[in-house]
Amino acid sequence: MSSFPAPSSTAYLQVDRLCKSFGETSVLRDVSFSLERGKCLALLGPSGCGKSTLLNIIAGLLPSDRGRLLLDGAVIEDSSADFSLSAQKRRFAVVFQDLSLWPHMTVSENVAFGLGTLSLGREEKQSRVDEALKRTGIFPFRHRHPSTLSGGQQQRVAIARAIVVEPSVLLMDEPLSSLDAQLRDSMRDEIAGLIRRLNITTIYVTHDHSEAMTIAHKVAVMNDGRIEQIAAPRTIYDSPATTFVASFLGSANSFPYAYELEAVRDVSGEPIFPPHPPGIKRGFLMVRREHVRIFPVSQADEFPANECIQWQATCIKNCFSGERYEVHALTRKGEVFRGFAREPMPLDSKVVIEFDPRQIVFVES
Repeated sequence: MSSFPAPSSTAYLQVDRLCKSFGETSVLRDVSFSLERGKCLALLGPSGCGKSTLLNIIAGLLPSDRGRLLLDGAVIEDSSADFSLSAQKRRFAVVFQDLSLWPHMTVSENVAFGLGTLSLGREEKQSRVDEALKRTGIFPFRHRHPSTLSGGQQQRVAIARAIVVEPSVLLMDEPLSSLDAQLRDSMRDEIAGLIRRLNITTIYVTHDHSEAMTIAHKVAVMNDGRIEQIAAPRTIYDSPATTFVASFLGSANSFPYAYELEAVRDVSGEPIFPPHPPGIKRGFLMVRREHVRIFPVSQADEFPANECIQWQATCIKNCFSGERYEVHALTRKGEVFRGFAREPMPLDSKVVIEFDPRQIVFVES
């Protein structure tokens, strides 16, 4: 009898306990998740965490060592039965970092190239190509060559070539990594809108948390071959499950704490009295830097407004970030807090760190 759980009744794509090693190096360690039809999941994590390996296994381009894959309830890979459906029969489409557009072909010909393995009549093939070009907004450029297009337009050609085969799942492996920062930002928004209009089940690999948050319905944060947390973007950001997730999704102030009676205390024993202490014994408290206000000690009130926490510190770094100043401040206990100020803070000057205790997030060890 199989040791794998029964297929989910709501999952369109289901990944069960995938493992993969290269020699002595374990790259994937019991990775599991499910994805509903028409939704986009971002695999987010640093280089070497296993996200591209996972994508290639799902695509059928790389065998797993252990685990099972199901599509719409049907098994497409099961290591225990030595079964793996070929990449062609899975009907998944992949958009890689290298768009691999043929320079000697027109946009229309590049998109039609993806239909080469399908037995379609000439009229049906052209109809599919035209529809894919229209859905991605590049139909007016169908007679041009890739070299005459912008980076963003070339990206759309690659996506059109992928969706023209009407794939079961669209897989995207860091498709924006080769673009400059300004174009990457605009294409990020375009891809997010395109995925929702096309309503295609999508897995999007990226190391950029802004891309993941903008594009995906759910985000899976990977680290060292495992998924540390999978949830909606806002949940991942506001309520990280681990210290790695908290730190990877933007700069956060994170410090150890101990649960004691009705007060949460930092390592020095100083109580910080959050409104709802967690029922866990040890872990970390996290305050994101955008919730931390730093200002000169001369402006501090004797009694902070709105029950805010205030700690005195010394400015050790001050840099202009465009709309405000980012300040690093060293507390008397040797902790470095990062926050924002409305005016420049002189180095070595006395400052006040202020934040609302309701903005504290607790992360269990």
